Amino acid sequence: MNLICYDISANNLRAKISRKLLEAGLDRINRSVFLGQLKDHEQRKLGEWLRQAMLKASPDDSLIILPVTQHQVWAMETLGRNDFDIPTLTGEQHTLIL
Repeated sequence: MNLICYDISANNLRAKISRKLLEAGLDRINRSVFLGQLKDHEQRKLGEWLRQAMLKASPDDSLIILPVTQHQVWAMETLGRNDFDIPTLTGEQHTLIL
């Protein structure tokens, strides 16, 4: 799993990166924080796309890609309003009950 977070000042670039992360299948767990599991080739492709996108960022902008384990996600402490579901984020939720 990867936790990706960014601090990007340009609205256009920030929106473009956000859309790309969602399209890649990551879940938004905070305004500028995404979490998800990608296959190795998808992760490499996304990483390369992000490196190219960040060439257009200002020198003060940053993007972090942090590998995390499912155990670390389960141990995550959240404060305030969060609507995400950890079993779904970690891939442990296999049944949707409506």
